[in-house]
This record gives sequence, structure tokens and C-alpha cells, in this order.
Amino acid sequence: MHIYDLEKSSAYYGQAQQEYRKEERGGQGYPFWNHMNRAEGINDRYKKGYGGEAGEEDSEDDWQEKLKKWDEEMERIRRENKRESERIQEERLRKRRIQKKLWEKLALKKYLARQDEIMQMNEKISLERAVGEDVYIEKAPLSKSLSVAEIMAICSEL
Repeated sequence: MHIYDLEKSSAYYGQAQQEYRKEERGGQGYPFWNHMNRAEGINDRYKKGYGGEAGEEDSEDDWQEKLKKWDEEMERIRRENKRESERIQEERLRKRRIQKKLWEKLALKKYLARQDEIMQMNEKISLERAVGEDVYIEKAPLSKSLSVAEIMAICSEL
């Protein structure tokens, strides 16, 4: 489909696009503008009910008090955000330490399992040479993966 076909192909999109353009131009009678007009009326009623007539300015002392409250609120929010970011950073570091321990433990288990396999193969070869026929060793190789108990132990210690 070519780009020029897009405009012609769907009546829905064409209609929605036309409505959006009308609304964007500021045509009255559309939901967005109705909402904005209603919001202006609510703001005017709020000013009249609390603080006198609409358009009446607050005194300098009131503004200073409001600014002081806002500054205190902003400082409180900054402290909370700092505590939260420190907590998140600590949690990240904890997860990294756990992950590093798990990788180290897994690498050690794989190494030990490989060494056990080599040792069993050498033992089997030496027995086959001594006996002169195939030998089966009934010893299970070491596990190469971490058990749930090992994972839980690592997670609980950090």
C-alpha cells in the first residue's frame, strides 16, 4: 500500500482526522473545548468562594506563606526521593552481590564436576587396562548445577 492510498482507504481514519482538525482549530461544541470552558467556570467559582471576588489578588504575606509551605513541601519530597533512591541503589548492589556469588558457586560446581568426570574416566581406563575388558563404574557424576538449598543459602547470607 502506498502512502497516498492511506488517506483514501479508511473512512474511519479520514473522519477521525477531520474531527481532530476541527477540534484543533478551536471549534466550539467539541468535548475538549466543552471541558475547558467548564473548567474555567469552576476556577472562577473557586476564586469567588475562597478569597473574595474573581480576579482579586492575594496579599504579599499570603504569597510568602504559600511559598514557604511549598518550599517545605519540596524539601520533604527531595528527602523522600533521596531515601528512596538510596534504598533502590542498596537493593541493586545486593542483587549484584547475590548474582556474583551464584555465578562463582556455579563455576566451582562445574569445575569440580568436570574434575570428577576426568578422575572417573582415568579410573575406568586404568581398570580396563588391568582387567583387559570393558568396565562399568556405578558411581554417579557430581552435579553441574546448583541445588535449591544452595541457592537459598547464598540468597539468605547476603
